[in-house]
Amino acid sequence: MIWIYAVAALCLLVCLPFYMHYKRTTHDKLANAFKVLGTLCAVSFTLIAAIRLDPRCWILFAGMMLHAAADWFLEYNMYWGGGLFLAGHIFYIAYFLNLFPFSTIHVIALVCLLGIGIFLFWRWRKPIGVNFPFFALYAAVMGISTACAIGGLSALTTQGIMIAAGGAMFFLSDTLILGRLLFSCDRSVDWAIMILYYGAQLLFGASCLV
Repeated sequence: MIWIYAVAALCLLVCLPFYMHYKRTTHDKLANAFKVLGTLCAVSFTLIAAIRLDPRCWILFAGMMLHAAADWFLEYNMYWGGGLFLAGHIFYIAYFLNLFPFSTIHVIALVCLLGIGIFLFWRWRKPIGVNFPFFALYAAVMGISTACAIGGLSALTTQGIMIAAGGAMFFLSDTLILGRLLFSCDRSVDWAIMILYYGAQLLFGASCLV
């Protein structure tokens, strides 16, 4: 277990601060390298689990690798990065549903999340403008992915709780990203986005090892 905490510390206490520092000093490529490395810390958990514990973790590994690629491309092209994140969420959905069959918790979570999404898109419809179709598609897939993660609560296991918490954190992170794209924000929002994002990925990855 110690090495799990060590990898998490590497992600949150080394990769994250260096990413934020180099992003502020406009060293874009160096910043993005640390950003991707932070996600790869979580990916390492899924790789070990897929090889030694559960072959189903290859599905999550594939999704996380797509997200690691998205981390890089998102800094240069919103549509390429968003598309890779969307593809990764499809793998997440497949993995979560394989672990936790569809249940009432999934339905309740999906209804609540889509309700939140509809409310925010209605409130922010003017600044969203012509990007509405792409944002709406991503939000729908993200909502389904999060609902499938929260459905892990139905298992009443440590793994299920970790995945549910990770799903909620990912949803909050992406909601903050949308707000940052549409409105001016200070650096505290950037920190919150990345802490939630890395926290979600680490929980997903570590859940494969419990």
